[in-house]
Amino acid sequence: MRALAAPIALTAVVLASAACTAPADDPVAVQSPEKAGAKSSAAKKPVPIKLTAKRATAKKSVIASGGALSCARVTVTNQSKKNVEVNPLYFSLTDTTGAKHDTGDALGDAEGQIDNVTLAPGEHVTGLVCGKGKWVPKVVAMTDTSLSEAVRAAVS
Repeated sequence: MRALAAPIALTAVVLASAACTAPADDPVAVQSPEKAGAKSSAAKKPVPIKLTAKRATAKKSVIASGGALSCARVTVTNQSKKNVEVNPLYFSLTDTTGAKHDTGDALGDAEGQIDNVTLAPGEHVTGLVCGKGKWVPKVVAMTDTSLSEAVRAAVS
């Protein structure tokens, strides 16, 4: 029994140290807002999910819990050949100070929040994503079904 304990302990140490030294995933690049009338370059590879965002003011819903809300109106466009899942819980907002805000805390507090939908190729959906508090949204991020960050966009 003791003969097995040493190799098991050594394996655990090797696995733990490998997990600690694994390279971090590169963050998803922030999509910049497109300028009106700007033509896209043919050399640019299209992104599978296009995300655009603008600052927005929320109209409180009847079930709002109170307090200030900071929001962005987002449009998610599926530019891939597969379906894309969109869920209001898949979003987060980063403010101008770099603080990240969970949008699930404000779920249901504003009218017109983004719907939980499956987008077929070429489809899009628009709605609000909001966080509690009074701050200025700078970047909106959306995860995929595996909760890996799929796309980020600057809020204009």
